[in-house]
Amino acid sequence: MPPRVNSTSLGGAAPQSAVVAAALVLGLYWCVAGIDLNAPQIDRVVLLITGAALLWATLRGSPTAFLTGSYAVVVAISERASREVILDGSDVLRATNESLDVFLSGGDPYAHVLQSTVPPGSPFVYPPGEFLFYLPFKLVFGDINRVDTWAGVAIVALIVVAGVRISFDAVALPAMLYASWGAAGFHAIDGSNDVSASFVLVLALALAVFAAPSRGGRFAFFASALVFGWAMAFKQFAVLALPPLLRHLAVAGASWRRYALAAIGTTAALVLPFLIMDPGAFLEQQLALFTFHQETWGANLLAVAARFGDPTPLLPIFFALELLLTFAVLAVALRWSIPTLGAAVLAASGAILVPLLLARWTTQPYYVYVGAIVACGIGLLNARVRSV
Repeated sequence: MPPRVNSTSLGGAAPQSAVVAAALVLGLYWCVAGIDLNAPQIDRVVLLITGAALLWATLRGSPTAFLTGSYAVVVAISERASREVILDGSDVLRATNESLDVFLSGGDPYAHVLQSTVPPGSPFVYPPGEFLFYLPFKLVFGDINRVDTWAGVAIVALIVVAGVRISFDAVALPAMLYASWGAAGFHAIDGSNDVSASFVLVLALALAVFAAPSRGGRFAFFASALVFGWAMAFKQFAVLALPPLLRHLAVAGASWRRYALAAIGTTAALVLPFLIMDPGAFLEQQLALFTFHQETWGANLLAVAARFGDPTPLLPIFFALELLLTFAVLAVALRWSIPTLGAAVLAASGAILVPLLLARWTTQPYYVYVGAIVACGIGLLNARVRSV
């Protein structure tokens, strides 16, 4: 009979070291792909050597999970900070910057006709949590174009920080997956806001990992709820993530009602002042989310169907399917005893993915938003919110 191979056959490596090694190999792949052969970047050559050394130490059985997570953060910095901001890319941050100027001058961004959008006069379809998120950076730096760059790095750092509670072995690979993802790096500098939007949601989830009956754990629990409320007031996708999370909290014996009240209350506190200021203007801008893009375009099934003929007759069917299947995913999630925080996050990702695939207009940054919470969900697959 052939000899049995035990878990320490490869240089004494523990079973989880295979996942850490995979994260390091992914980082090495990124280094090789990202080095400019005509002018090799010093940071990426150093990262290539460092990754190889960490991989060797991992295979020798050394505990390198924390260092691998830290390595992923540095990869994220190199991937994003080296990119030049695309000023003529998406018009979202231009609209946000203009809305901030209106707000700081005492006006109502939702009653203002935007001049910086393409075409001019496009609606500002984001709730006020969006431009209020960028407000401190506008006040301190006078510029918001790099906010998403560092938000992308912060997402990786948050995934790694969750390892303090659930083990760094669990978070090393998902942190590297997001750190080295070229699409996430590109859309952190193209003028869209989806990286920052997903950062707020990932921050809420990372805080939930530290929820516990202790004083600090209770603070983390309610801080998570408040940040989750901000995420819903930033971009509407986050609303679909709330029901699966509440279901897990209920299964875990945590106070899901208080979490829901704090989250929804935060959203209301951010939205109500602007709704009261001019209800008609605010509602018109928000409802334009469903009507503004009239063309069939992007990474969705209708755009695929358009390659074979006019998809217009399919629009009512797809809209009905979009609503039906989204609610079906949420209904299944609410009937499932969701065992971990990561499982709840992945269920939420599925609920967001359905309307993206069935909508008539779907841009790539939307998938980058989902990708961030998927990476977070993978890292949190074994994390459970402790009863609070």
